[in-house]
Amino acid sequence: MSLATRCTTCGTVFRVVQDQLKVSEGWVRCGRCNEVFNALEGLFDLDRDTPPDWVPTGAPLPPEPASPGSPAAHPARLPGREGEPVDDGGTTVEHRPLSGVPEPLASMASTVGVPEPAADPGSPIGIDRGPDPAVEADEPLDPMPAAFPPIEDNEAPAFIRHADRRARWRSPRARVALSAAALLLAGGLSLQAVHHFRDLAAARWPAAKGLLQSWCEIAGCTLGTPRRIEDISVESSGLTRAGESTDTFRLSVTLRNRAALALALPSVDLTLTDAGGATVSRRALGGADFRAVSATIPASSEVHLQLLLTVAGKRVTGYTVELFYP
Repeated sequence: MSLATRCTTCGTVFRVVQDQLKVSEGWVRCGRCNEVFNALEGLFDLDRDTPPDWVPTGAPLPPEPASPGSPAAHPARLPGREGEPVDDGGTTVEHRPLSGVPEPLASMASTVGVPEPAADPGSPIGIDRGPDPAVEADEPLDPMPAAFPPIEDNEAPAFIRHADRRARWRSPRARVALSAAALLLAGGLSLQAVHHFRDLAAARWPAAKGLLQSWCEIAGCTLGTPRRIEDISVESSGLTRAGESTDTFRLSVTLRNRAALALALPSVDLTLTDAGGATVSRRALGGADFRAVSATIPASSEVHLQLLLTVAGKRVTGYTVELFYP
């Protein structure tokens, strides 16, 4: 239900809210003419009712036709200047000021025959006496909410715009569009996840390997052995001198795969140090350097790697081994 009212002075139609009318006891201020009026007197429903007819306050009624014999058919003329004859239906009247009568009464007496229209409080016809001082002096009207914008204006109050926005997002069409967008985004996210973890997906589900291979032909990627460095550990390692030579060392490393699927063989970061802990040499060693038989480590198994190193002119007393994927 959308309630509205009409300004009693300028006739502008406004939307109103019942909660605000209860707070102000129905009194509102027009945003077009700043007139304070009671909105409850002209309240109507925009969805079901039509705006009531509006009669401007203080507008004169259309004159009734006068009969030929009535006095209104011969309007009287106002007196002219002092001593000037006035023609009133063939009768000459000489205007003279009244003596011994105060000035206000004299001015009223000079206009005898043209009575001032009486002001009826209940009639729309009357003399404009200006703003009602009782209304202007009513302090509680000041904190009233600002006048509501007219219906024909494009800018609506903030609470109406907020309600319209919420209703728009809750409409069936908006819900269908949001659901379709959510499904589309979820599908795109799933496709990105499969593309990123394609090697692991092919190892876990071999039946999907052909589909992933077709996707890689379109996307320009390759399928390889999964890489999970957290599932590979160094079981044992050693650095010993090879024979009697003081510059040749034999490095042996045993790697263990704790995962339930085959993983790619990682590289070994070897750092040689002297007696003071300073780095003597550092090198990254791959499967080709160890002359490994396979580039993968079977599931839940170990692989032994060995390598001969030559360090000329440097005294090596320690080493460090770390695993990584290049």
